[in-house]
Parts: sequence; structure tokens; C-alpha cells
Amino acid sequence: MSDSEHQGHEQTASEKPSTDRSASSDARPSVNKLVDKQRSHIDYLMRNIDKPIELPTSKKSSVKPPPEIVLNVRGSSAGAGSSDFSIYRDLRRKENLRIKHMDAEAAEESARNEFEKEADELKRKDEEKTAKKRAKRQKRRNKGKEKDEQ
Repeated sequence: MSDSEHQGHEQTASEKPSTDRSASSDARPSVNKLVDKQRSHIDYLMRNIDKPIELPTSKKSSVKPPPEIVLNVRGSSAGAGSSDFSIYRDLRRKENLRIKHMDAEAAEESARNEFEKEADELKRKDEEKTAKKRAKRQKRRNKGKEKDEQ
């Protein structure tokens, strides 16, 4: 390699990548900037404490109900036109998605009911245990007071 080619690949002092933090912060925000941004947002919310906060809600996927009248009843049988199979396949896909969605909702509902049932049972057992211990403590206190009076 000649000197002219070699010099083209060298970096001068002005071309070297800078180690300055401000230059690198453009590519990726620093943690301090994110913390400051979050702090300022919390301060803003605390200044307007009476203003209600609207939290984003999760959007449930909704599947449209099946059509009332299905014009294509032949499906993929013999004698169907070239586009009939595509229509049948699309209707079948939509119906399968709808059934899958209904099954997922039913499973979610049953899991939620099961969880609530178990939570209620645990709460009931905990309350019974607490009541039993409370009665035992009260009984002990009453015995102590009776001894002091005698």
C-alpha cells in the first residue's frame, strides 16, 4: 500500500470518535435523562393532585359475530367456482377465530372464578383462625383479671 492510500485510512485527531457523553447521548438516552423525565412527570402529577388520572385500558380483541345469511353454502365441494373456495376458507377462518376467542374468554372467566373462590376460602379460613386466637387471648386476659381480683 502506498503512503497516499495509507494516509486515506488514517484518522486525524478531529476525525476520531469523541468520548464526550453528550455526543453518545444522542444515540441512546442516558439513565439520568430518563430519571429526570420521570421525576418531572411525577412532580407535574403531584401539583395537579385534584385532577383525575386516566390510566390506559387494555383493548380486548373483539371478533364480529358470524353473518346471519351465508350466501356461499357449497364450500369446497365439486362444481364450485374458482373463487368459492377462497370465500369458504375465509368464512371458516373467521368462524374458527370466533370460536377460539369465545373459548379463551370462557377459560379466562373460569380461571377468574376459581381464583376468587380460592381467595374467599383462604380469607374465610384466615378469619376463623384469627377469631379463634382472639377468643383464646380474651380468655387468657379474663383469667388474669380474675386472679388479680382475688
